[in-house]
Parts: sequence; C-alpha cells; structure tokens
Amino acid sequence: MGMESPIALELSPETINKLNELIVLLAKDRYGAAGPPIETTFTEIETYGHQAGRLVAQQVDQRLAGQHAEHFQDSRPCPTCSHVCEREPEPHRLTMQTQDGSVGIDEPAFRCPTCDRDFFPSTPAASD
Repeated sequence: MGMESPIALELSPETINKLNELIVLLAKDRYGAAGPPIETTFTEIETYGHQAGRLVAQQVDQRLAGQHAEHFQDSRPCPTCSHVCEREPEPHRLTMQTQDGSVGIDEPAFRCPTCDRDFFPSTPAASD
C-alpha cells in the first residue's frame, strides 16, 4: 500500500498563525511548557501528533458537513417521482466513518408523500 501524496493546503497567513498557536497549545497540554522529557521517543511524539491531527480532521469534517447541509433549506424534488418536497424539521443523524475516525453529521432529510420515502439530497443518488 503506497503513501498518498499530501494535499497542498493554501492557507491564509492568519490561519497559519492560528494553526501555530494551536500546535503550541497541544504540545503544552501534552508535555507542559518545557516540552517532552528527555526519555520521550519520537514514536511517542508521532503518535500524539497523529491523535491530535485526527481530532482536528474530525472537527473540520463535522463543521464543513454542517455548513454544507445548510445549502439544503429549500424544497427539493423527489429523486424517484420528482414531487417537490419540503425539508423535515429534524435532520437525519448519521455517523460517517472517515479516514480519521467516526464523525457525527446531521443530514437534511426530506420525505416524499407521493412515494412514501425519505431522501437526503446531500448524498448523491446511486446512479450519480
């Protein structure tokens, strides 16, 4: 299994500064102001880095999925019969398994009274 090439993130200077602040906080939270003790192995440091990175990735996934769901406020046509349906008041709670662990997502839900089916427009249809 080959290593995937890293995605080149184009971050603003402000975001880079905030990311650096977060890194300082994470390091301090784990090892204190003095940093890792002399007996700390690089494997321990790397493991902590991966755990922190996974936590950040999960939070980014959850936030962006929530923002994406906001695009689906308007009525939508049923993918089966094209009847225009209104969004249900309560979202469908979905747990997604990502590369970095489980992420809870509130997905917009629609109910077609004609077909008597639920559908979720943020998820592509099987034929897409």
